[in-house]
Formats: sequence, structure tokens, C-alpha cells
Amino acid sequence: MSVVKSQTAVSGVSRVFKSRKRTRTLASILALAVLVGLIYFGRSYIVAAFVNGRPILRLSLVKELERKQGKTTLDSLVQKELITQEAQKKNITITNEDVQKEIDKITKAVEAQGVTLDAALSYQGQTRTDLEENIRIQKTLEILLADKLSVSEGDVKKYFEDNKAVYGTNPDYEQLKDSISDQLKQEKLSGEFQAWMDSLKKDSKIIYFVSY
Repeated sequence: MSVVKSQTAVSGVSRVFKSRKRTRTLASILALAVLVGLIYFGRSYIVAAFVNGRPILRLSLVKELERKQGKTTLDSLVQKELITQEAQKKNITITNEDVQKEIDKITKAVEAQGVTLDAALSYQGQTRTDLEENIRIQKTLEILLADKLSVSEGDVKKYFEDNKAVYGTNPDYEQLKDSISDQLKQEKLSGEFQAWMDSLKKDSKIIYFVSY
């Protein structure tokens, strides 16, 4: 009886061992399958390209982009964040309707040149999302710096008279005055922006963890 019990016990242990071994093997297969799946579906996060079978890692791409454009890109992101924070402090909101009105104006202008908006954006390496973001930033700045961007009727008329030749034969002032006013405001915005941003940076706490 003791021998039978011993054999039964051994047989039971053997079955348990085999069962555990099969479980470990199945788990290993599943883990490998998951890993292969992650590598396949997430390959663009690891590899940027293959050249004759040799990979160019995405990390290498990021490092190269940072080396060439890191400082400019980081500064742009810092500026956008500062503008966003200032807008929030002053409860400035640019609605989707505001953005769409500007897109409609831009679309009309580029189509008058025989080009579609998407083609113009593609040529500049931009998307509609980029355009919408730029419009929001632009409109926000116009509100934040409104006191520095005033353009009088006299300013508009003077510009029109000084640049009549640009507008062709017998230009119509009434048709052109709004576009001239917008142009003068943009010129003022470009002139005032950097000084305003420098002052804003000086009054803000900005901690950089990378340097270029």
C-alpha cells in the first residue's frame, strides 16, 4: 500500500509539474505573440525607416531634428504657452466661428490666385490643424496687443495714396480700405510682438531642462 501511495504521489507531482510547464510554455508563447504584435503595430514609434534592410531608429531622427531645429521649436512652444496663459488670465476665447471666418477669407484669397487652400498648405508643409492653431494664436495676440495696433482712417488713406500704383488703374479706395487696415495692423503686430514677448518672458518663471 505504501508503494502504491508513493507511486500515486509521484504520478501526481509529475502531472502538476507537466501542467505548470505547459502553463509556462503557453505564457511564453503569448508573451512572445504580444511582443511581436507591439513591434509590428508600434514599429513607427521605434523605426523611422529601413534602408536596404538596415533600420534608421526614430530616436536618431528625433536627435537630428533637435540638433537642427530644437532651439527654434522649443522657443516657439514656450511662446505659445505664454500667450495661452495670458489669454486665460484675461478670459480671451477665440471661437470656432472666429477661426472659420478667417479660414474662409484665406480660402477666397488663395483661390483667387488659382490655388486651393489644401495645395497652398501642402506647399508650406502645413495642415489645416496647423492653420487653425496659427489663426487662434494670431487672433489672441490681436486682442492682447489691441491697444498697440490701432490704425486710423488717416493712416489707411495715406497708405492708399502712397501705394496707388500697386493697385492698378483707378483703384477703388472703399473696396481696398479694409484690407489695407488689416495689413497695417499686421505690420504693427510684427513690430510690437517681440518687445511684448521679451517683457512677458522676463516676468515669467521659465525653467529649461534642455539646452541647444
